[in-house]
Amino acid sequence: MKSVVSTPGAEGSLKIGEAPEPKPDTNEAVVKVTCFSLNRGELRRAEQAAADTQIGWDTVGVIDQPARDGSGPATGTRVVGLSLKMQGWAERVAIPTAALAPIPDAVRDADAATLPVAGLTALYSLERCERLLAGRVLITGATGGVGYFACQLAKRMGAHVSALVRSEDHSALLTGIAVDEVIVSRDGGGLDQYPSFRAIIDGVGGPVLGKLIQRLGNGGCAVIYGVSAGPETTLAIRDLFASDSRVEGLFLYREVERKSASDGLSRLMALLADGRLKTHIDIDDSWEKIGPTAAKLIGRAFHGKAVLRL
Repeated sequence: MKSVVSTPGAEGSLKIGEAPEPKPDTNEAVVKVTCFSLNRGELRRAEQAAADTQIGWDTVGVIDQPARDGSGPATGTRVVGLSLKMQGWAERVAIPTAALAPIPDAVRDADAATLPVAGLTALYSLERCERLLAGRVLITGATGGVGYFACQLAKRMGAHVSALVRSEDHSALLTGIAVDEVIVSRDGGGLDQYPSFRAIIDGVGGPVLGKLIQRLGNGGCAVIYGVSAGPETTLAIRDLFASDSRVEGLFLYREVERKSASDGLSRLMALLADGRLKTHIDIDDSWEKIGPTAAKLIGRAFHGKAVLRL
């Protein structure tokens, strides 16, 4: 079958090549893929992978073969899935039914495809935090995939949402999701003019993170899911002692062992279906454009999600 595979040295390090047909375990359904969305994390992995390695987390399609153990959706059901084996960008993929969720009739395939990595990371990061109702939540990278969903979900949880962006140009992208305030700062400076935060959801890391943590309020929690600005920061440990706050890392692979991807995706699907959650898709194109689209994402040439169709 055809599949997106790594090709080191090429534009975006990806191409459409050949891969073996999936051989499902008893708890896996085979999905005939219709579209998928891209994440920067898997593209970074593709750059380091051996030639012709399959790739892809986020995938949407129709159940072609249901799981042999009787679990999960029936043949013909439209589903969204998280391929932890990173084989989701192919004509067919085998995925455990615990990582699949049916797509409601009101939800487009393209919108559903944006949810597995970005939506689940946003949801499960926020669910690590307590007492968000009327609490102040700071979300970095608010125009990115995770941040865009985290802003909306935090608002649905009753929080006062502060979106941190790098420039005024980025703030315009948030007008449709009703955040309470947009803070423009490249280095995390200027946050001392705002009240402290109950929670911080961060995918930036680097030097900015240390400044953010200083703004945690009493009993607050910072959840770190990415390090796009660098893997190291300077941390004032005494600030954590004084405020009784904590810093946690979230790794989605481990998180879905505690809360299944199916559970989270089903809840996100319900929000999409009734208009309580919005997606932001900047590229909707053929998977023949995988190379240049991947290169644009790595180069931060657009802010929203990219969805490619088979």
